[in-house]
Amino acid sequence: MFPIAPEGRLFVVGTAWLAVITLLFGYTEPGAFLVTLAVALLLVFRDFVRRDPPANALGLLAPVDGVVQSLDQGTDPFTGKPAQRIVIRQRALGEYHLHAPQEAKLLRRAWPGRDTGDPVDPQLNGQLGFAFETDEGQGFSLAFDLRRWPRFVRVGAVTGSRIGRGKRLGFAGFGSTVTLWVPAKSALTARPGQRVFAGMDRIGDLPGHAARPTGEPGG
Repeated sequence: MFPIAPEGRLFVVGTAWLAVITLLFGYTEPGAFLVTLAVALLLVFRDFVRRDPPANALGLLAPVDGVVQSLDQGTDPFTGKPAQRIVIRQRALGEYHLHAPQEAKLLRRAWPGRDTGDPVDPQLNGQLGFAFETDEGQGFSLAFDLRRWPRFVRVGAVTGSRIGRGKRLGFAGFGSTVTLWVPAKSALTARPGQRVFAGMDRIGDLPGHAARPTGEPGG
C-alpha cells in the first residue's frame, strides 16, 4: 500500500471513495476530476520510509526536507540565550513532515493566536514554536512559519513528551520556512545552499558532542 501520512488519510480515502461512487453512477467528468484530486492528495501526503540516520547518536538532524537558506547568530526565543540560527526553506515538492533534530523532551510550545500564559518572544510572531531539552541539559528551539499560504499543519507532539532523534513530530506544509536555534557553541556542519532530508541528514552537533573520528572509542 502507498504510504500515507496519518494526517492525510481521511482526505485521500474520502476523495477516492467519492471518485468510485461518482464513476459508478455514470458521472464521468466529475469522477475523473475526483480521481485526479485523489492522486494529487496521495502525492501531497506521501510518507515513505526513511533510511536510518547517521550513527553519531548525538548529531543534530535536519527537521524538514529542504535547502539551507542561512546560518547566523541570534537569540533563542524561549530561553533568551545566545544561539546559532539555521533557516531551512522546505522543498516545494518534498515530503511535508516535521522531525525532531535530536532526542529530547518537549518543554514548551508557542501557538500563534493562543494564550499559553507564557511570554512569547517577538521573533516567534506568526510562527509555531517548540522548545526542547536533551538529557545532557542542552536546549534548542524549532519554529515553523505559518504566515505563508497555502499551509496545512498538524503537529500532535504533547508538551512533556519525549521525542526520539529524527522522529516525526507531525505534518507541516507547504513549502514554508523552518528555523532552528541551537546553543551558541554548537558545531554546525550545514552550509547555505545545502539540500537536506528530514530525519536523515546531519547538520551539526550540540556543544561537547562533536562526532569522533572513525575508530575512536567512546569515552
